[in-house]
Amino acid sequence: DSLQPDELSLYIGIPFCPTRCAYCSFVSADVSRTLKLLPPFVELLLEEVDMAAAMLKAQGFFIRTIYIGGGTPTTLSAPQMDALLSRVREKFDLSRCTEFTVEAGRPDTITAEKLAVIRRYGVDRVSVNPQTMEDHVLSAMGRAHTADDIRRAFALVREAGFPCVNMDLIAGLPKDTVEGFCASLDEVIALGPENITVHTLALKKGSRLLGDGSAPVPVLPSAEDVDAMLSYAWNALRSVGQRPYYLYRQKYMSGSFENVGWSVPGWENLYNICMMEELHTILSLGGGGITKLIDPATGHIERLSNPKYPHEYLQSREKLRSIKEKTAAFLAQRKE
Repeated sequence: DSLQPDELSLYIGIPFCPTRCAYCSFVSADVSRTLKLLPPFVELLLEEVDMAAAMLKAQGFFIRTIYIGGGTPTTLSAPQMDALLSRVREKFDLSRCTEFTVEAGRPDTITAEKLAVIRRYGVDRVSVNPQTMEDHVLSAMGRAHTADDIRRAFALVREAGFPCVNMDLIAGLPKDTVEGFCASLDEVIALGPENITVHTLALKKGSRLLGDGSAPVPVLPSAEDVDAMLSYAWNALRSVGQRPYYLYRQKYMSGSFENVGWSVPGWENLYNICMMEELHTILSLGGGGITKLIDPATGHIERLSNPKYPHEYLQSREKLRSIKEKTAAFLAQRKE
């Protein structure tokens, strides 16, 4: 109800991760192989920020929420993150921005230096996404860190002064059990994050879980076990005062279940609600971003996709400019 007709949300995609998880088919480049692409990627992203800011100013639109996702945005170095956030602050009118989120999902990318940079620019929400607190499950899914690393990262985030933290868990991961998932959830609840997102494993084409030839296909928990995991989560989260505030399903989800975002009342993520319910336009920048032009009055939606992979993004300056021109035309029509 608080959304205004001349507001939209901004998404910035950083399609890099330190390693690729076994379940992931999302656009992300393993930094160990593509580190050389990060500096030119950031340079072009700063240009795209300039393009988008000029376009919004010309059309008289304001940013209500910002979400920097990926990949893993904190794969960027502290100076690279500083350059991006300072440009966002410099170029965009953020006078109406009420929510600023950065995914710091992988604990092996979180440092006190990066968190200090992120907090300095007014980011009030970060994600520390363990997916599990079981070390053998982390190993099976291709993570190069341990549960202790997650605990240290969470402590760093709290020390940095972020008022809202999200943590993700996934039900149905390889080598996980009902007991292991419940223990992971209990530990995450005990840490006290304001948001907890409970995902169900989605078996996606292009992931190692469907057998891409890189490793044997792992054995996964049964649908009955996933049901028990999600049922436990439902009861445990409600018992500590968290409430579900968004839900969505994907194709090929284990047991045909769903993903649910939980929140301490008052800390719901507005960007997630706008994205899932398609309440207003989402302007997307960076690699893999999809701009969703939404007219709430008619229900019309048009999608404009940025190049998915970093090397393609680096060759697509004119396409990025074209997307901004199409977005400008859509917003101008909304103003009429």
